[in-house]
Amino acid sequence: MFEKLEKRVVISYEIRTLSDMRIGAHNSTLPGELDNYVIKNSKGYPIVPGSTLKGVLRSEMERFLNSILNNEERVQELVAILFGGEIKKGSKESYASSIRFRDAVANRKETRVRDGVPIDRKTRKAAAGGKHEFEVVPEGITFSGTVIIENPRIEGHKDAKIGAFLSTVDFFNATGGSIGGGTSRGFGQVEIDIREIREFTPQDYLSGTDGTLLADRDAAMRDWAEYVKGEIQ
Repeated sequence: MFEKLEKRVVISYEIRTLSDMRIGAHNSTLPGELDNYVIKNSKGYPIVPGSTLKGVLRSEMERFLNSILNNEERVQELVAILFGGEIKKGSKESYASSIRFRDAVANRKETRVRDGVPIDRKTRKAAAGGKHEFEVVPEGITFSGTVIIENPRIEGHKDAKIGAFLSTVDFFNATGGSIGGGTSRGFGQVEIDIREIREFTPQDYLSGTDGTLLADRDAAMRDWAEYVKGEIQ
């Protein structure tokens, strides 16, 4: 799929926390330390790992496609075209990922500590000796990151992969998407905002230009919608 570079698309996005968010780095066993720290980069800023966002959006795309296509193997293949993986279960053939997610970095270093108490499933009361503390990113923090899409064409639909990504983000936002741990308790509610979409051709790299802004995002989403409609027919 990538032997020849036709076009590279760089999408800048922001993640805004609508509630405290937990993306933990490790569990500590040392006295006086937190049980779970927020993942941070080398400069101490909290991050949302690209692998985390990729996993969330992959699941969202699967959920959406499963609701409109009555073909599990085809859904898996469509998802693999974008996110990589086996063409079908048990197959030795697989796609490389068309989308690369870079880590999103918070706009400030602010975090806070929250108390947690596990609940006993039988008694529905706090389990004895289970209190712990964990670090969270508070509501109102913004993370900035980029996504790179290689060769956005799918068959005759030149920007279908861009449209697929944008449509998945819209679906995620519309259904109250969340990221990280403790989402069943209200943690990790976020909104993803697409800031800029810039396209680069091999000629842009040769001439050292900054590429071209994608002016019509709706057209890319229509490209994806038309491709998916063809799968339904």
